[in-house]
Amino acid sequence: MAIYHPDYRLWLISEVDNDYVVGKFRQSVLGYFAVLMVFLLVTGAFSRYISRNEAVRRRQLRFQATHDPLTGLPNRNYLIEQFPRWVEEGGRFSLFFVDLDSFKGINDNFGHSVGDRLLEVLARRFAALVETQDLLIRHGGDEFVLLVSGPSPECRAAALCRRIFEVCQDITVDGMMFSPGCSVGIAHYPEHGQELDELLRAADLAMYEAKIERNTYRTYHSDIEDAYVQQSRIEHLLRGATQRGEIHMNYQPQVDSEGHLHGVESLVRWKNPELGMVPPDQFIGVAERTGQMSALGRFILEQSLCDFASLLTRSSHRFSLSINISVRQFAEASFSEDLLANLARFGLETDTVCLEITESTLVEALDRVQQILWFLHRQGLATSLDDFGTGYSSLAILKDLPFNEIKIDKSFVDNITEDESGQHLVRNIISIGHNYGMAVLAEGVETREQFDLLKSYGCDLFQGYYFSRPLTLEALEAYMVRGGQVK
Repeated sequence: MAIYHPDYRLWLISEVDNDYVVGKFRQSVLGYFAVLMVFLLVTGAFSRYISRNEAVRRRQLRFQATHDPLTGLPNRNYLIEQFPRWVEEGGRFSLFFVDLDSFKGINDNFGHSVGDRLLEVLARRFAALVETQDLLIRHGGDEFVLLVSGPSPECRAAALCRRIFEVCQDITVDGMMFSPGCSVGIAHYPEHGQELDELLRAADLAMYEAKIERNTYRTYHSDIEDAYVQQSRIEHLLRGATQRGEIHMNYQPQVDSEGHLHGVESLVRWKNPELGMVPPDQFIGVAERTGQMSALGRFILEQSLCDFASLLTRSSHRFSLSINISVRQFAEASFSEDLLANLARFGLETDTVCLEITESTLVEALDRVQQILWFLHRQGLATSLDDFGTGYSSLAILKDLPFNEIKIDKSFVDNITEDESGQHLVRNIISIGHNYGMAVLAEGVETREQFDLLKSYGCDLFQGYYFSRPLTLEALEAYMVRGGQVK
Protein backbone atom coordinates (compact mmCIF):
# COMPACT_ATOMS: atom_id res chain seq x y z
CA MET A 1 0.00 0.00 0.00
CA ALA A 2 1.41 3.46 -1.00
CA ILE A 3 0.10 6.95 0.00
CA TYR A 4 1.54 10.33 -1.27
CA HIS A 5 1.63 13.18 1.29
CA PRO A 6 1.64 16.50 -0.63
CA ASP A 7 2.58 18.69 2.31
CA TYR A 8 5.80 16.87 2.77
CA ARG A 9 6.13 15.63 -0.81
CA LEU A 10 6.63 12.20 0.54
CA TRP A 11 5.42 8.75 -0.44
CA LEU A 12 4.47 6.53 2.44
CA ILE A 13 4.76 2.87 1.61
CA SER A 14 3.53 -0.02 3.82
CA GLU A 15 3.50 -3.70 3.07
CA VAL A 16 2.16 -6.81 4.92
CA ASP A 17 3.17 -10.32 4.18
CA ASN A 18 0.46 -12.13 2.14
CA ASP A 19 0.64 -15.25 4.27
CA TYR A 20 -0.06 -13.19 7.36
CA VAL A 21 -3.20 -11.67 5.85
CA VAL A 22 -4.42 -15.02 4.60
CA GLY A 23 -3.75 -16.57 7.99
CA LYS A 24 -5.70 -13.87 9.80
CA PHE A 25 -8.58 -14.21 7.36
CA ARG A 26 -8.56 -17.94 7.75
CA GLN A 27 -8.67 -17.63 11.54
CA SER A 28 -11.65 -15.27 11.44
CA VAL A 29 -13.57 -17.40 8.97
CA LEU A 30 -12.86 -20.57 10.88
CA GLY A 31 -13.93 -18.93 14.14
CA TYR A 32 -17.19 -17.71 12.69
CA PHE A 33 -17.73 -21.11 11.06
CA ALA A 34 -17.12 -22.86 14.36
CA VAL A 35 -19.60 -20.60 16.11
CA LEU A 36 -22.11 -21.23 13.31
CA MET A 37 -21.64 -24.98 13.53
CA VAL A 38 -22.02 -24.93 17.30
CA PHE A 39 -25.17 -22.87 16.88
CA LEU A 40 -26.52 -25.26 14.27
CA LEU A 41 -25.70 -28.32 16.38
CA VAL A 42 -27.32 -26.82 19.47
CA THR A 43 -30.36 -25.76 17.46
CA GLY A 44 -30.62 -29.20 15.86
CA ALA A 45 -30.26 -30.98 19.17
CA PHE A 46 -32.87 -28.74 20.76
CA SER A 47 -35.22 -29.29 17.83
CA ARG A 48 -34.76 -33.04 18.08
CA TYR A 49 -35.39 -32.84 21.83
CA ILE A 50 -38.60 -30.91 21.26
CA SER A 51 -39.62 -33.31 18.50
CA ARG A 52 -38.99 -36.36 20.67
CA ASN A 53 -40.94 -34.82 23.55
CA GLU A 54 -43.78 -33.97 21.21
CA ALA A 55 -43.78 -37.50 19.85
CA VAL A 56 -43.82 -38.92 23.38
CA ARG A 57 -46.58 -36.51 24.33
CA ARG A 58 -48.60 -37.42 21.25
CA ARG A 59 -48.18 -41.11 22.08
CA GLN A 60 -49.25 -40.42 25.66
CA LEU A 61 -52.31 -38.46 24.53
CA ARG A 62 -53.23 -41.17 22.02
CA PHE A 63 -52.79 -43.84 24.69
CA GLN A 64 -54.99 -41.87 27.06
CA ALA A 65 -57.62 -41.48 24.34
CA THR A 66 -57.58 -45.16 23.40
CA HIS A 67 -56.97 -46.87 26.75
CA ASP A 68 -58.78 -47.16 30.06
CA PRO A 69 -56.93 -45.27 32.84
CA LEU A 70 -57.95 -47.76 35.55
CA THR A 71 -57.12 -51.11 33.97
CA GLY A 72 -54.76 -50.02 31.19
CA LEU A 73 -56.83 -52.01 28.68
CA PRO A 74 -57.83 -50.54 25.31
CA ASN A 75 -61.17 -48.73 25.39
CA ARG A 76 -64.09 -48.24 23.02
CA ASN A 77 -62.19 -45.62 20.98
CA TYR A 78 -59.46 -48.16 20.30
CA LEU A 79 -62.08 -50.73 19.29
CA ILE A 80 -63.58 -48.24 16.81
CA GLU A 81 -60.10 -47.59 15.35
CA GLN A 82 -59.17 -51.26 15.04
CA PHE A 83 -62.48 -52.68 13.84
CA PRO A 84 -61.94 -51.74 10.14
CA ARG A 85 -58.65 -53.66 10.17
CA TRP A 86 -60.43 -56.76 11.48
CA VAL A 87 -62.99 -56.43 8.69
CA GLU A 88 -60.38 -55.76 5.97
CA GLU A 89 -58.48 -58.92 6.87
CA GLY A 90 -61.51 -60.77 5.54
CA GLY A 91 -61.68 -63.48 8.19
CA ARG A 92 -64.45 -64.44 10.54
CA PHE A 93 -64.37 -63.36 14.15
CA SER A 94 -66.64 -63.21 17.18
CA LEU A 95 -67.49 -60.46 19.63
CA PHE A 96 -67.97 -61.46 23.28
CA PHE A 97 -69.81 -58.91 25.46
CA VAL A 98 -69.05 -59.57 29.16
CA ASP A 99 -71.03 -57.88 31.95
CA LEU A 100 -70.52 -58.53 35.68
CA ASP A 101 -73.63 -59.70 37.52
CA SER A 102 -73.20 -58.29 41.04
CA PHE A 103 -70.76 -55.42 40.62
CA LYS A 104 -73.22 -52.69 41.66
CA GLY A 105 -73.84 -54.39 44.98
CA ILE A 106 -70.10 -54.57 45.64
CA ASN A 107 -69.69 -50.85 44.85
CA ASP A 108 -72.65 -49.85 47.02
CA ASN A 109 -71.80 -52.05 50.01
CA PHE A 110 -68.01 -51.92 50.06
CA GLY A 111 -67.12 -48.69 48.25
CA HIS A 112 -65.94 -47.74 44.78
CA SER A 113 -62.28 -48.14 45.71
CA VAL A 114 -62.87 -51.85 46.38
CA GLY A 115 -64.82 -52.07 43.12
CA ASP A 116 -61.96 -50.44 41.21
CA ARG A 117 -59.38 -52.85 42.60
CA LEU A 118 -61.66 -55.76 41.75
CA LEU A 119 -61.84 -54.50 38.15
CA GLU A 120 -58.04 -54.27 38.02
CA VAL A 121 -57.72 -57.90 39.13
CA LEU A 122 -60.35 -58.99 36.62
CA ALA A 123 -58.64 -57.09 33.80
CA ARG A 124 -55.40 -58.97 34.46
CA ARG A 125 -57.23 -62.28 34.59
CA PHE A 126 -59.09 -61.58 31.34
CA ALA A 127 -55.86 -60.48 29.66
CA ALA A 128 -54.28 -63.82 30.57
CA LEU A 129 -57.09 -65.61 28.70
CA VAL A 130 -56.76 -63.90 25.33
CA GLU A 131 -54.44 -64.94 22.51
CA THR A 132 -52.00 -62.44 20.98
CA GLN A 133 -54.15 -62.03 17.88
CA ASP A 134 -57.30 -61.34 19.93
CA LEU A 135 -58.40 -58.00 21.34
CA LEU A 136 -59.65 -57.30 24.88
CA ILE A 137 -61.11 -53.92 25.79
CA ARG A 138 -62.91 -52.39 28.74
CA HIS A 139 -66.11 -51.09 27.20
CA GLY A 140 -67.11 -49.09 30.26
CA GLY A 141 -68.19 -49.61 33.88
CA ASP A 142 -68.23 -53.35 34.53
CA GLU A 143 -68.43 -54.29 30.83
CA PHE A 144 -65.66 -55.89 28.78
CA VAL A 145 -65.57 -56.72 25.08
CA LEU A 146 -63.44 -59.47 23.55
CA LEU A 147 -62.81 -59.88 19.82
CA VAL A 148 -61.75 -63.44 19.01
CA SER A 149 -60.35 -64.20 15.55
CA GLY A 150 -61.35 -67.23 13.50
CA PRO A 151 -64.63 -69.15 13.42
CA SER A 152 -66.16 -69.72 16.84
CA PRO A 153 -68.49 -72.70 16.88
CA GLU A 154 -70.48 -73.19 20.04
CA CYS A 155 -68.01 -75.70 21.49
CA ARG A 156 -65.14 -73.18 21.29
CA ALA A 157 -67.34 -70.38 22.61
CA ALA A 158 -68.48 -72.57 25.49
CA ALA A 159 -64.88 -73.41 26.43
CA LEU A 160 -63.87 -69.73 26.44
CA CYS A 161 -66.95 -68.72 28.42
CA ARG A 162 -66.24 -71.37 31.03
CA ARG A 163 -62.79 -69.87 31.53
CA ILE A 164 -64.33 -66.40 31.77
CA PHE A 165 -66.78 -67.60 34.43
CA GLU A 166 -63.94 -69.20 36.38
CA VAL A 167 -61.88 -66.01 36.58
CA CYS A 168 -64.95 -64.11 37.86
CA GLN A 169 -64.97 -66.23 41.01
CA ASP A 170 -62.96 -66.03 44.23
CA ILE A 171 -61.43 -62.57 43.79
CA THR A 172 -59.62 -61.33 46.90
CA VAL A 173 -59.59 -57.57 47.55
CA ASP A 174 -58.46 -56.11 50.89
CA GLY A 175 -58.76 -59.51 52.53
CA MET A 176 -62.35 -59.99 51.33
CA MET A 177 -63.46 -62.65 48.87
CA PHE A 178 -65.83 -61.72 46.05
CA SER A 179 -67.47 -63.80 43.33
CA PRO A 180 -69.38 -61.28 41.21
CA GLY A 181 -70.02 -63.71 38.33
CA CYS A 182 -70.77 -62.51 34.83
CA SER A 183 -73.10 -62.91 31.87
CA VAL A 184 -71.78 -63.14 28.31
CA GLY A 185 -73.43 -62.33 24.99
CA ILE A 186 -71.84 -63.51 21.72
CA ALA A 187 -72.24 -62.23 18.16
CA HIS A 188 -70.45 -63.57 15.06
CA TYR A 189 -69.13 -61.56 12.10
CA PRO A 190 -70.55 -61.36 9.47
CA GLU A 191 -73.65 -63.43 10.31
CA HIS A 192 -74.93 -61.11 13.05
CA GLY A 193 -73.71 -57.79 11.68
CA GLN A 194 -71.09 -56.22 9.47
CA GLU A 195 -70.79 -52.94 11.36
CA LEU A 196 -69.41 -52.54 14.86
CA ASP A 197 -72.63 -51.08 16.23
CA GLU A 198 -74.61 -53.99 14.78
CA LEU A 199 -72.35 -56.57 16.42
CA LEU A 200 -72.33 -54.72 19.74
CA ARG A 201 -76.12 -54.49 19.74
CA ALA A 202 -76.51 -58.17 18.89
CA ALA A 203 -74.04 -59.24 21.60
CA ASP A 204 -75.66 -56.84 24.09
CA LEU A 205 -79.12 -58.34 23.45
CA ALA A 206 -77.68 -61.83 23.87
CA MET A 207 -76.01 -60.76 27.11
CA TYR A 208 -79.30 -59.46 28.53
CA GLU A 209 -80.92 -62.81 27.79
CA ALA A 210 -78.05 -64.47 29.66
CA LYS A 211 -78.71 -62.09 32.57
CA ILE A 212 -82.02 -63.84 33.19
CA GLU A 213 -80.13 -66.88 34.50
CA ARG A 214 -76.84 -65.12 35.33
CA ASN A 215 -73.37 -66.61 35.15
CA THR A 216 -74.09 -68.07 31.73
CA TYR A 217 -73.75 -67.12 28.06
CA ARG A 218 -76.02 -66.77 25.06
CA THR A 219 -75.28 -66.48 21.34
CA TYR A 220 -77.37 -64.02 19.38
CA HIS A 221 -80.25 -65.43 17.32
CA SER A 222 -83.39 -64.05 15.76
CA ASP A 223 -85.55 -65.11 18.70
CA ILE A 224 -83.59 -62.72 20.90
CA GLU A 225 -84.54 -59.89 18.57
CA ASP A 226 -88.15 -61.04 18.80
CA ALA A 227 -87.88 -61.04 22.58
CA TYR A 228 -86.50 -57.49 22.45
CA VAL A 229 -89.46 -56.41 20.32
CA GLN A 230 -91.76 -58.16 22.80
CA GLN A 231 -90.14 -56.28 25.67
CA SER A 232 -90.73 -53.03 23.80
CA ARG A 233 -94.40 -53.94 23.32
CA ILE A 234 -94.72 -54.77 27.01
CA GLU A 235 -93.15 -51.45 27.93
CA HIS A 236 -95.59 -49.57 25.68
CA LEU A 237 -98.73 -51.45 26.70
CA LEU A 238 -97.87 -51.46 30.41
CA ARG A 239 -98.24 -47.68 30.51
CA GLY A 240 -101.75 -46.96 31.70
CA ALA A 241 -102.55 -50.63 32.40
CA THR A 242 -103.73 -49.85 35.96
CA GLN A 243 -106.04 -47.09 34.72
CA ARG A 244 -107.51 -49.48 32.13
CA GLY A 245 -108.25 -52.06 34.82
CA GLU A 246 -105.87 -54.66 33.39
CA ILE A 247 -103.86 -55.16 36.60
CA HIS A 248 -105.37 -57.28 39.35
CA MET A 249 -104.17 -59.18 42.39
CA ASN A 250 -104.09 -62.86 43.26
CA TYR A 251 -103.31 -64.30 46.68
CA GLN A 252 -101.44 -67.52 47.47
CA PRO A 253 -102.02 -69.09 50.90
CA GLN A 254 -99.17 -69.72 53.31
CA VAL A 255 -99.77 -72.51 55.84
CA ASP A 256 -98.19 -73.79 59.03
CA SER A 257 -96.92 -77.30 59.69
CA GLU A 258 -100.49 -78.48 60.38
CA GLY A 259 -101.74 -77.13 57.08
CA HIS A 260 -103.69 -74.29 58.71
CA LEU A 261 -103.83 -70.91 57.01
CA HIS A 262 -101.15 -68.59 58.38
CA GLY A 263 -101.16 -65.82 55.79
CA VAL A 264 -101.37 -64.97 52.10
CA GLU A 265 -98.89 -63.46 49.67
CA SER A 266 -100.24 -60.91 47.21
CA LEU A 267 -99.16 -61.58 43.62
CA VAL A 268 -99.74 -59.14 40.78
CA ARG A 269 -101.31 -60.29 37.52
CA TRP A 270 -101.68 -58.47 34.19
CA LYS A 271 -104.19 -59.41 31.51
CA ASN A 272 -103.88 -57.31 28.37
CA PRO A 273 -106.33 -57.57 25.42
CA GLU A 274 -103.45 -57.72 22.97
CA LEU A 275 -100.86 -59.73 24.91
CA GLY A 276 -103.17 -61.92 26.98
CA MET A 277 -101.91 -63.00 30.42
CA VAL A 278 -98.44 -61.60 30.97
CA PRO A 279 -96.40 -63.32 33.75
CA PRO A 280 -94.95 -61.02 36.42
CA ASP A 281 -91.40 -62.09 35.59
CA GLN A 282 -91.91 -60.55 32.14
CA PHE A 283 -93.35 -57.16 33.06
CA ILE A 284 -91.99 -56.39 36.54
CA GLY A 285 -88.43 -56.10 35.24
CA VAL A 286 -89.65 -53.89 32.39
CA ALA A 287 -91.48 -51.67 34.87
CA GLU A 288 -88.34 -51.27 36.96
CA ARG A 289 -86.11 -50.48 33.97
CA THR A 290 -88.53 -47.95 32.46
CA GLY A 291 -89.48 -46.02 35.59
CA GLN A 292 -93.02 -47.44 35.83
CA MET A 293 -92.43 -49.44 39.00
CA SER A 294 -93.21 -46.54 41.31
CA ALA A 295 -96.80 -46.15 40.10
CA LEU A 296 -97.29 -49.90 39.69
CA GLY A 297 -95.90 -50.55 43.17
CA ARG A 298 -98.29 -48.02 44.74
CA PHE A 299 -101.22 -49.70 42.98
CA ILE A 300 -100.13 -53.17 44.17
CA LEU A 301 -99.71 -51.96 47.74
CA GLU A 302 -103.01 -50.08 47.94
CA GLN A 303 -105.07 -52.77 46.15
CA SER A 304 -103.61 -55.52 48.34
CA LEU A 305 -104.35 -53.61 51.54
CA CYS A 306 -107.86 -52.79 50.33
CA ASP A 307 -108.62 -56.44 49.45
CA PHE A 308 -107.12 -57.67 52.70
CA ALA A 309 -109.11 -55.22 54.81
CA SER A 310 -112.37 -56.13 53.09
CA LEU A 311 -111.65 -59.83 53.53
CA LEU A 312 -110.93 -59.46 57.24
CA THR A 313 -114.29 -57.77 57.81
CA ARG A 314 -116.11 -60.79 56.31
CA SER A 315 -114.06 -63.55 57.91
CA SER A 316 -113.45 -64.92 61.35
CA HIS A 317 -109.96 -66.05 60.30
CA ARG A 318 -107.05 -63.99 61.47
CA PHE A 319 -104.01 -64.17 59.20
CA SER A 320 -101.32 -61.91 57.73
CA LEU A 321 -100.73 -60.32 54.35
CA SER A 322 -97.31 -60.45 52.66
CA ILE A 323 -96.53 -57.88 49.98
CA ASN A 324 -93.45 -57.80 47.75
CA ILE A 325 -91.69 -54.43 47.74
CA SER A 326 -89.33 -53.44 44.94
CA VAL A 327 -86.10 -51.49 45.34
CA ARG A 328 -87.71 -48.61 43.41
CA GLN A 329 -90.38 -48.29 46.09
CA PHE A 330 -87.78 -48.29 48.85
CA ALA A 331 -85.94 -45.52 47.00
CA GLU A 332 -88.94 -43.18 47.38
CA ALA A 333 -88.44 -40.71 50.21
CA SER A 334 -92.08 -40.94 51.32
CA PHE A 335 -92.43 -44.74 51.15
CA SER A 336 -92.62 -45.36 54.90
CA GLU A 337 -95.03 -42.50 55.56
CA ASP A 338 -97.29 -43.51 52.66
CA LEU A 339 -97.35 -47.12 53.85
CA LEU A 340 -98.36 -46.16 57.39
CA ALA A 341 -100.98 -43.76 56.05
CA ASN A 342 -102.50 -46.51 53.90
CA LEU A 343 -102.61 -48.91 56.83
CA ALA A 344 -104.48 -46.30 58.85
CA ARG A 345 -106.81 -45.53 55.91
CA PHE A 346 -107.85 -49.18 55.60
CA GLY A 347 -108.04 -49.73 59.35
CA LEU A 348 -105.25 -52.33 59.48
CA GLU A 349 -102.90 -52.99 62.35
CA THR A 350 -99.22 -52.89 61.50
CA ASP A 351 -98.63 -56.41 62.81
CA THR A 352 -101.01 -57.89 60.22
CA VAL A 353 -98.77 -56.92 57.27
CA CYS A 354 -95.40 -58.40 56.28
CA LEU A 355 -93.19 -56.75 53.68
CA GLU A 356 -91.18 -59.13 51.49
CA ILE A 357 -87.82 -57.95 50.18
CA THR A 358 -85.77 -60.00 47.76
CA GLU A 359 -82.14 -60.55 48.58
CA SER A 360 -81.10 -58.85 45.33
CA THR A 361 -83.06 -55.74 46.40
CA LEU A 362 -81.27 -55.78 49.71
CA VAL A 363 -77.84 -56.01 48.07
CA GLU A 364 -78.54 -53.22 45.56
CA ALA A 365 -79.59 -50.60 48.13
CA LEU A 366 -78.43 -51.85 51.51
CA ASP A 367 -77.94 -48.51 53.25
CA ARG A 368 -81.31 -47.11 52.22
CA VAL A 369 -83.19 -50.38 52.87
CA GLN A 370 -81.54 -50.86 56.24
CA GLN A 371 -82.76 -47.49 57.53
CA ILE A 372 -86.32 -48.16 56.36
CA LEU A 373 -86.36 -51.69 57.80
CA TRP A 374 -85.43 -50.49 61.26
CA PHE A 375 -87.96 -47.66 61.09
CA LEU A 376 -90.77 -50.04 60.05
CA HIS A 377 -89.65 -52.57 62.67
CA ARG A 378 -90.12 -49.91 65.35
CA GLN A 379 -93.61 -49.28 63.95
CA GLY A 380 -94.51 -52.95 64.43
CA LEU A 381 -94.39 -54.15 60.81
CA ALA A 382 -92.95 -57.57 60.05
CA THR A 383 -90.43 -58.07 57.25
CA SER A 384 -89.39 -61.15 55.30
CA LEU A 385 -86.21 -61.80 53.29
CA ASP A 386 -87.34 -63.45 50.04
CA ASP A 387 -85.25 -65.76 47.84
CA PHE A 388 -82.87 -66.40 50.70
CA GLY A 389 -79.61 -68.06 49.67
CA THR A 390 -79.52 -66.78 46.09
CA GLY A 391 -77.24 -63.80 46.84
CA TYR A 392 -73.69 -63.53 48.12
CA SER A 393 -73.92 -61.40 51.24
CA SER A 394 -76.84 -62.81 53.26
CA LEU A 395 -74.89 -64.14 56.23
CA ALA A 396 -72.73 -61.02 56.45
CA ILE A 397 -75.67 -58.64 56.83
CA LEU A 398 -78.49 -60.79 58.19
CA LYS A 399 -77.44 -60.27 61.79
CA ASP A 400 -77.72 -56.48 61.43
CA LEU A 401 -81.25 -56.40 59.99
CA PRO A 402 -84.58 -56.85 61.83
CA PHE A 403 -86.13 -59.58 59.68
CA ASN A 404 -88.94 -61.64 61.19
CA GLU A 405 -88.88 -64.29 58.49
CA ILE A 406 -86.71 -65.75 55.75
CA LYS A 407 -88.08 -67.56 52.71
CA ILE A 408 -86.26 -70.52 51.20
CA ASP A 409 -86.15 -70.03 47.44
CA LYS A 410 -88.10 -72.48 45.27
CA SER A 411 -84.90 -73.55 43.49
CA PHE A 412 -83.74 -75.23 46.72
CA VAL A 413 -87.05 -77.04 47.23
CA ASP A 414 -87.59 -78.40 43.69
CA ASN A 415 -85.27 -81.42 43.98
CA ILE A 416 -84.94 -81.65 47.74
CA THR A 417 -86.24 -85.23 47.95
CA GLU A 418 -83.49 -86.51 45.62
CA ASP A 419 -80.65 -84.03 46.16
CA GLU A 420 -78.66 -84.80 49.30
CA SER A 421 -76.54 -81.64 49.07
CA GLY A 422 -79.74 -79.62 48.67
CA GLN A 423 -81.08 -81.23 51.83
CA HIS A 424 -77.98 -80.17 53.77
CA LEU A 425 -78.33 -76.64 52.41
CA VAL A 426 -82.00 -76.37 53.39
CA ARG A 427 -81.29 -77.70 56.88
CA ASN A 428 -78.56 -75.09 57.26
CA ILE A 429 -80.88 -72.28 56.13
CA ILE A 430 -83.53 -73.38 58.62
CA SER A 431 -80.91 -73.54 61.35
CA ILE A 432 -79.64 -70.05 60.48
CA GLY A 433 -83.16 -68.62 60.58
CA HIS A 434 -83.94 -70.18 63.93
CA ASN A 435 -80.60 -69.09 65.40
CA TYR A 436 -81.52 -65.51 64.55
CA GLY A 437 -85.01 -65.92 66.00
CA MET A 438 -86.76 -65.86 62.61
CA ALA A 439 -89.52 -68.00 61.18
CA VAL A 440 -88.59 -69.96 58.05
CA LEU A 441 -90.98 -70.32 55.11
CA ALA A 442 -90.37 -72.68 52.19
CA GLU A 443 -91.61 -71.63 48.74
CA GLY A 444 -92.55 -73.88 45.86
CA VAL A 445 -93.77 -76.89 47.85
CA GLU A 446 -95.55 -79.06 45.30
CA THR A 447 -95.65 -82.58 46.74
CA ARG A 448 -96.47 -84.32 49.99
CA GLU A 449 -92.93 -85.72 50.12
CA GLN A 450 -91.43 -82.23 50.01
CA PHE A 451 -93.84 -81.03 52.70
CA ASP A 452 -93.06 -83.94 55.05
CA LEU A 453 -89.30 -83.63 54.54
CA LEU A 454 -89.28 -79.88 55.16
CA LYS A 455 -91.47 -80.32 58.22
CA SER A 456 -89.06 -82.92 59.59
CA TYR A 457 -86.24 -80.37 59.22
CA GLY A 458 -88.16 -77.93 61.40
CA CYS A 459 -89.45 -75.59 58.70
CA ASP A 460 -92.19 -73.38 60.15
CA LEU A 461 -94.29 -72.25 57.18
CA PHE A 462 -95.00 -73.47 53.66
CA GLN A 463 -96.25 -72.09 50.36
CA GLY A 464 -96.78 -73.76 47.00
CA TYR A 465 -99.10 -75.57 44.62
CA TYR A 466 -99.43 -78.53 46.99
CA PHE A 467 -101.55 -76.30 49.23
CA SER A 468 -103.05 -73.91 46.70
CA ARG A 469 -102.36 -72.01 43.51
CA PRO A 470 -102.63 -68.20 43.61
CA LEU A 471 -106.30 -67.32 44.02
CA THR A 472 -108.55 -64.42 43.21
CA LEU A 473 -110.08 -62.65 46.18
CA GLU A 474 -113.35 -64.56 45.74
CA ALA A 475 -111.56 -67.90 45.40
CA LEU A 476 -109.48 -67.12 48.49
CA GLU A 477 -112.65 -66.45 50.47
CA ALA A 478 -114.05 -69.81 49.34
CA TYR A 479 -110.77 -71.47 50.33
CA MET A 480 -111.10 -69.98 53.79
CA VAL A 481 -114.70 -71.17 54.05
CA ARG A 482 -113.37 -74.71 53.53
CA GLY A 483 -111.17 -74.11 56.56
CA GLY A 484 -107.97 -73.28 54.67
CA GLN A 485 -106.84 -76.89 54.88
CA VAL A 486 -104.87 -78.98 52.41
CA LYS A 487 -107.39 -81.14 50.57
